[in-house]
Amino acid sequence: MSPTANQILESFLTLPLDERAELAALLWDSVDEPADEGLVDVWEAEIRRRIESTDRGDVQLISHEEVKHRLGPKYGKTSD
Repeated sequence: MSPTANQILESFLTLPLDERAELAALLWDSVDEPADEGLVDVWEAEIRRRIESTDRGDVQLISHEEVKHRLGPKYGKTSD
């Protein structure tokens, strides 16, 4: 990143969480391109497939805490 971008990031990180979240959403919206309708259709089909699979009991869901517990050691992090 450029020095200017680094300065902005440093300032950004000093803001309260709610302000950082709001600015992050605005920043994301500023780079978000119009959706590719074909891709939107593919993602919607995949979401439907996953929901139906879950509803049928074909998959076993695990909690966020369990994901962190399982993946933490792989990525050098301990679970909270």
